Amino acid sequence: MNKKNLLLVSLLSVVLSSCVDTAELYGGNQYIGGDFLPNCYSHYDEPIKKATVEKTIPLVNDKDADNRYFNGSGSFTKANEMQGFGQAASWHPEDFEGLSWTPDIIDTGIGVWADQTSLIGKAYGQTKKMTLINSAFGRGYLSKLYNGQIRCNAWSSYAIVELDRRGYGTMFPAEMRSAKYFGMALRGGSDTEYPSGRTTTYDINVTFYKRGANKELIGTKFAFDDVVLQTNNSSEYTALVGFYFNEIGEEFSTNGIVGMSVDFCIVSDNYEKGGVIYHPSDDFLDEEKYHNGLILYEVFFPDSSWY
Repeated sequence: MNKKNLLLVSLLSVVLSSCVDTAELYGGNQYIGGDFLPNCYSHYDEPIKKATVEKTIPLVNDKDADNRYFNGSGSFTKANEMQGFGQAASWHPEDFEGLSWTPDIIDTGIGVWADQTSLIGKAYGQTKKMTLINSAFGRGYLSKLYNGQIRCNAWSSYAIVELDRRGYGTMFPAEMRSAKYFGMALRGGSDTEYPSGRTTTYDINVTFYKRGANKELIGTKFAFDDVVLQTNNSSEYTALVGFYFNEIGEEFSTNGIVGMSVDFCIVSDNYEKGGVIYHPSDDFLDEEKYHNGLILYEVFFPDSSWY
């Protein structure tokens, strides 16, 4: 299932049968409504719920750091500049040569399937998407994170996974053998009234899980410090956030990764309305007036290999 196929079941009160691949069952209109808070996805697969996180590795957005992560354009002063893969490409031009952030899909209309193969080798998302590496990533609700669409393109909730601070955790359909780097296409999203475009700072945790000696899951958490993203400035302004596995300050093998989780907290988010400054909450279950979450479009392990 991909982002476009989700439309075909959007108004049906049935179960998404293709989701049984990941033991997840959803009503056909779940997570795709017009209201912000009910669209929050916070599912954790059972093995990840029981996992132990044994190590945390801090990451900073500093080119000269031994434990660095890249973030969008690398410019964080204006919301309309916080997009693309410019910073990663400046650090590793060999991995981005000839690729563009936009366009990301051939769009023949919402709900209309289109062959994307002509964008391979041109569009970053279509060239590096997980379904091109391993077709098993094309099944289940989270397949929308693996099909190369890194912007809304008017698809709204059909293109995204909306997260609050609880985040989500998923088992992969295959076991990783190797990967050079990891990335996510992200932006901030909020239920504040229009216009409310602004910058938001998040602390984001990405945890990768392997099986221990007794088959239990053991996690290594990568803590992204002060990730600056645009919120509500545009659904098309997404940023590639991630890191190279050989740039984390210590040795870490990607061999054996079987799942991942993402969670976060807001460091700073200021929204002004009527002369009042609000600080939107990252907890969608509370009773605060406004909320802010991560809007996740795509998960990448470019040029990775899997068992």
